[in-house]
Amino acid sequence: MINYEQKYSVSEIAKILETNKLQLKKWTYHFKEYLSPNANPEKGIKREFTIEDVSTLGYISMYWEEEPDFENIKYGLNSNEQFESPYNKLAIETIPIFRQFSKDLIGGKVWTIGGITEINDKLSLADSYKFAGDSLVNIGIENVEIREIIYPTIYNYRHATELYLKVILPNETGHDLKKLYNKVKILLKNKFDVIPPKWFENIINAFHDFDPGGTTFRYGIKIDNDEMFIDLIHLQKMMKWFSESIHQIEKRLIFIE
Repeated sequence: MINYEQKYSVSEIAKILETNKLQLKKWTYHFKEYLSPNANPEKGIKREFTIEDVSTLGYISMYWEEEPDFENIKYGLNSNEQFESPYNKLAIETIPIFRQFSKDLIGGKVWTIGGITEINDKLSLADSYKFAGDSLVNIGIENVEIREIIYPTIYNYRHATELYLKVILPNETGHDLKKLYNKVKILLKNKFDVIPPKWFENIINAFHDFDPGGTTFRYGIKIDNDEMFIDLIHLQKMMKWFSESIHQIEKRLIFIE
């Protein structure tokens, strides 16, 4: 099980450092001023280590000998060498991809998922995939030599399109854009007596032709069509119009409900 809290027991730290518990306790005793308070708790309380302790103990283990040079090790710890490469490698390897919230992370280059930041509606989620596509297009505009962005860009826009259609059809599943669009057309006709413009339909048909199941650009599945050119700036503009249209439709649907 992944340790999202990043609070480690003696057994866990011993395993990370590939040492035994007795040796670990010896290190925590001799270098307690460099470790978190819970690494040397009062009697009756279990030891608990932080990710910073992993760096510190990893540094100590690297310089530990049969007759250790305590002054030299402490000199390095006082200089915070334990938090620099290569000594912090063990800590970096130990840190999980997803971490439990900590005040220490505030202000850093971190983002949040879940909790109050959870995306609870398809419109916001669709917007986020469109934003990802827009960002990749902007990278491509700055450097046309970066060819690797093409498939991820189209995938993000294609997935955004699917989610936008599902904003209008919240109970629909599946990835067939044409089926989704046909139901959207019926709904718009019944609710507002309107037919979507040709450019709106063209976006859906194009994505469906090249990626009918939502897997072509995700997995790099062979495209049967002949070699085709794509203008990412034009695609970005069309997706902007498409997004704005869905937002307007969603507002009107909420208004009549």
